[in-house]
Amino acid sequence: MRLIVKYRHLDWWFWLLIGLSIGAGLAGWPEGYQACAVVSAVNLVFYAIRERSLINFMIQVRIVWLAMVLAALWPPLDWLFVPLFIGMVLVVLFDRCGIARMLILMPWNKGVKLS
Repeated sequence: MRLIVKYRHLDWWFWLLIGLSIGAGLAGWPEGYQACAVVSAVNLVFYAIRERSLINFMIQVRIVWLAMVLAALWPPLDWLFVPLFIGMVLVVLFDRCGIARMLILMPWNKGVKLS
């Protein structure tokens, strides 16, 4: 994989902040997980308003992301923060998103190009 850092894009900064908050939670600061949930929700609302859609592909990715973060806040599922953190590192450093790659396979996303 090639390093792709899109620091000039606002969404990259959202994902970086989310990744840092998960990292803080994994490092022992439990409030980092709540910060991750808040920033993820703000990220979703911001882009939903900007795109004026709840079914746009980029919004679908954020909805699935937020759902997984909220599920991970439940103590029996807190282990989910580890794969979420790994996924966030891939997004921030390599512009690769596992959630997007899975959603692209859904029948309602047939016309979406993954770039």
